[in-house]
Amino acid sequence: DVNYLVSIIAARPKIYLDELQDELLATRGADVSISTISRALRQWELSRKSVASAALERNELLRATWQAEYGDIPAEYCVWLDEASVDDKTNQRQRG
Repeated sequence: DVNYLVSIIAARPKIYLDELQDELLATRGADVSISTISRALRQWELSRKSVASAALERNELLRATWQAEYGDIPAEYCVWLDEASVDDKTNQRQRG
């Protein structure tokens, strides 16, 4: 059922094809191969959705306040230093 698959994917964008297969078998009793699910998703243009996540540290109010305070300083006067750190999300899947 197309609507059922779409609702599962909408609720869990990072779901794997084998998990979709298990879900279909458990709830609908439909024993469908992974390749059939993949072809169906491609046909409905639901494949390779991008998964985006914003940094938790992002604060739009703080950003706007800083820009109002220092926005008139020419960019060539500024020196930006990056805090070298580890991003724990770089090893996660970029596609749903």
